[in-house]
Amino acid sequence: MPNVRSFYSPTETVNDGGDSFAAYLSYLEGRNGPLEGQGAFAVRERGMERFDSGLYVSPTQVDVQRFNRNYGGFEERDISREEVALLAFVKINAGEAYGVEVTRQKRGQEFEGPEICDAIYRGVLAEEEYHTRLLVGATRHFDGLAVGDAWSPPWTLRLLVGGIAAFPKTYLHPLLLGTEISGMHAFNWLLGRLKSLFPDEPRLRESMEERLIEVMIDELGHIAFNRILVGPVGRRVAAGLAALVSQSHRLMTRELVALGFDSAAMASVMSFDYQHLPQTVRDRGFFV
Repeated sequence: MPNVRSFYSPTETVNDGGDSFAAYLSYLEGRNGPLEGQGAFAVRERGMERFDSGLYVSPTQVDVQRFNRNYGGFEERDISREEVALLAFVKINAGEAYGVEVTRQKRGQEFEGPEICDAIYRGVLAEEEYHTRLLVGATRHFDGLAVGDAWSPPWTLRLLVGGIAAFPKTYLHPLLLGTEISGMHAFNWLLGRLKSLFPDEPRLRESMEERLIEVMIDELGHIAFNRILVGPVGRRVAAGLAALVSQSHRLMTRELVALGFDSAAMASVMSFDYQHLPQTVRDRGFFV
C-alpha cells in the first residue's frame, strides 16, 4: 500500500532529519529570498508588491467605527457576512501576531544559535510578519478602512500562548504542531466559506482567497518542520491539542462561528489532514 501523506504519520526524527532540515531551509531561501534589513525577505517583498499594486478598491463602504468596535469585541449587529469575513481575517491575524510576539520575547534567545534548526525557526518567525501584511492588507480594498488597536487577547489565547512560551523546549514542538494544524484547519474552512461571499465582487473575493493561500503555504512548512521535531507521543499530543484549540474559536474568533464554523466544523479538525488542503497549497508548499 503506497504511503499516504499525513500530518500524523511517522517521519524522520530530529536525530536523523538532517536531510529534511536542509531541504526545508533551501525551500525557505527559494520562496523568500535572503533576509535583508529589518527582517525583510527580498523575493517575498516582490511578491507583496503584486498584492499592493493595482489594488482593487471596493465600492462598498464599511463603517470604520463599527468595524473597529466589532474588532475589539464582536457584537454582530447590523453587519453583513462579508464584513464578518473581513473581521475574521484581521482577528485571526491578531491572535497569530500576539502569539508570535510573546514567543519571540520569551524564547527568542533560544534560537539565536548556529544550528540549522535555529536558522529555520528564525525564518519561520520572519514569515509570520508577512501574514499580518497579507491578512490585514485585505482591509485596504475598502477606502478609508483602517484597523485600530481595540483588540485585546482573550483569556483562552493568553493561556495557550503563555503555555507555549513557558513550557520547556522539549514540549514546545508538540504544542506548536497542534496549534499549527488547528490554525490550518480554520484557514482551510474560511477559504471554502469565501467562495459563497462577495458574489458581486469576484476580484475582491479572489484577492482574499489568494492572501489566505499564501499564508497556508507557509503554514504547511511550519507543520512539516514541527513534525520532524516530535515523536509518536508528540504527534498524539498535537492531535489532542488541535481539537482543543479548534473548540476555543467559540471565544477566540467568534466571527468564524457567525460565518458557520459550528460545533461540527470545529470537530472536523479531528479528521482534517494533508489531503484536504487545496492542490495549490500542496503543490507549492513544503511537506515531509
